[in-house]
Amino acid sequence: MELYYKEERDRDLFEAYNTLLKSLGRGANFSREEIVRRVVYSVAPRFYISYEEARRNVKRIMSGRSPRCASSTRIAMYNDLANLLASYLRRRPRATFNDALGAVLAEKRAPRFYLSERSALLIIYRMQKGGAS
Repeated sequence: MELYYKEERDRDLFEAYNTLLKSLGRGANFSREEIVRRVVYSVAPRFYISYEEARRNVKRIMSGRSPRCASSTRIAMYNDLANLLASYLRRRPRATFNDALGAVLAEKRAPRFYLSERSALLIIYRMQKGGAS
């Protein structure tokens, strides 16, 4: 699976990390790992996935099958996306699956950053050093 929105996700993650650091203030006594954990489980600006990839895996979930991925984090992302889509379709029963999925991907924030804490920590280290992808 190709990460179409990796740079955007990494920038948003780093921004969320810096925002949390500022909100905690200088005297805060939290480890870097605790701060990264809070960031990973904070609301993300969007789902960082292509429409096609989301469509394939959400359709699988909605038909009772498992998404095609091995990562528990990715499975959680597709399940959350499927739940948001189901909610959207309940509110707008005339919407087609494709239109509803497009609207959810375009309009909804993701419940979290779908990264492991270790991956997020590595991304933040790289961004602090000014590194690109």
